Amino acid sequence: MAGLTWMPFTDQRYTAVAGGPLIKNGVPQPPLADAELANVLVGVGTFSADSRGQFPGRYRLAVLEKLSRVSSRLRMHGSTGIDLVFVADGILGGAISFGGHVWDHAAGVALVRAAGGVVTDLAGQPWTPASRSALAGPPRVHAQILEILGSIGEPEDY
Repeated sequence: MAGLTWMPFTDQRYTAVAGGPLIKNGVPQPPLADAELANVLVGVGTFSADSRGQFPGRYRLAVLEKLSRVSSRLRMHGSTGIDLVFVADGILGGAISFGGHVWDHAAGVALVRAAGGVVTDLAGQPWTPASRSALAGPPRVHAQILEILGSIGEPEDY
């Protein structure tokens, strides 16, 4: 797997191949530092309180409420790709995508994994091109968010 995210307006280009380091503007980056959820920014993707899809709006609200009790620094950039590359670069400590397609996730997943991060779906299963959600972060933050998601219950219960 390989990934490329290019942000021409900020003159940043991130690349990676499986097993390799994250490369930012041609320079290999050090592995992600682990952190505590309470000390990091978390990117949250597509949000609609009225959503009736796989992750209903009430479920998403419950996730935001629980997350905000641990990390009050939640961010919505409007781009799953940006959220994932910011996790890979250590700008965000975690990212949650409630949906999306393979083209929304694949490059960012490759970048996060190359940086030493963990990417799964919201149920905690390793992310694959068939996954319909994504949770990314350094190992400890990823585990802490996954624990919060588990405490909320199943999306279909909402």
